[in-house]
This record gives sequence, C-alpha cells and structure tokens, in this order.
Amino acid sequence: MADCDRNMMSMRQRVMFYLRRPDYMRDRVRELLHRHEPRISPEAVRFCAAHLTREQIGLEWGSGYSTRWYAERLGKLLSIEFSPYWHTKVSEMIRHLENVECRFIPVEHPLDQPTRLNYNPLPQYVAVVTEFDDQSLDFIVVDGHYRQSCVKHAMAKLKKGGLLLLDDYWFLPLPEWGVPVSWPVVHKSSSSYKATIIWRRPGAAV
Repeated sequence: MADCDRNMMSMRQRVMFYLRRPDYMRDRVRELLHRHEPRISPEAVRFCAAHLTREQIGLEWGSGYSTRWYAERLGKLLSIEFSPYWHTKVSEMIRHLENVECRFIPVEHPLDQPTRLNYNPLPQYVAVVTEFDDQSLDFIVVDGHYRQSCVKHAMAKLKKGGLLLLDDYWFLPLPEWGVPVSWPVVHKSSSSYKATIIWRRPGAAV
C-alpha cells in the first residue's frame, strides 16, 4: 500500500473517530484554546482557581503548563519532572518567576511498568517529598510517575484542610489509591479524556 493511501486511511479513521465522539473533539478544541491552563478536567481548573492563594505552599509531581499556572496562584511551588524535554521547556516558562522551582529527577523503573504502592528503596522521584515537614504543605498535585506511591507519601505532608489533587484517577479503582475514606472528596470531575479528583485532609485549616 502506498504511503499516501496509508495516510488517507489514517486521516479517515481520525475523522470517523471525531464524528463518533463529538465530546472528545469539543474537549480537544477547548484544550487548544486554554493551552496555558493545567491539563486536568476543566471543572477542576475552575476549582483550583477558586481555592489557591498566595499564602499557600505547593508540590507538583508532573510539570507542564500547569506549573506556571499554579505558581502564579501560590506563594511557593516545587514541581518534579522526569522528562528532560519537559524540564527544559517548563524551566524556560517559569524563569521570570521567583517562587517556583522545576526540578529534574529521572525515574528508576521502566515507564510502562504499572504504578505500585510500595518500593524498596523509594525512588528519588517520590522521596523528594521527605524534604518537607509533616503538615507543611497546602496543595499537592499527583500527575506524573509513581502515582500510587506519590499519593501514599504525600498525605502526611498536607496540612489540615490541605488539598490533594490526583489526575487520571481512573487508572485504578478509587480505593486502590490509598486515600482514607475519612478524607472528603471536595471535587471530582471528568471530560472525554481526563478525570480529576481532589481530597481535603480532615481538620480545620490553620
């Protein structure tokens, strides 16, 4: 089959997919129009815009356009990235901001390996959270690699009333993420290709 025939077939397949899934096309168009916002569900973006403040400290696993967006709303942010490409790109995006660092930490396991709750030893990508005191963070985003383990080790670092955001939570049944049932879900939403959930650590914010 000629290359042009293969390309046309691929194009027809894409067109048919979009025709069958207008919601997917709508969400992709929205992403292009709002490409400087976090790539989480649109409703979750609005929730964060309403709840993040300059008095808060955040940690983000998985950098991107979100890093600059969060940094513009938080007092301080550390973002962890395993991709050299995205680390370079994001570092350039945030070079004019003094309250944010994007740190490159490579992963220590194959990228296609399923996420796990426990590692021995703990990968440095996850272990960066141990630099923070318990109950010292207001906002944590898990949107990178080692997601189960990141969630597990992040919870103790959140202040009472702090927010834990997990994107693409549909990778696993919700109980398998390990967040206690006593932590209220304060936001949960999805688009055609994204699903975001936010828990709040119980207790009054200090």
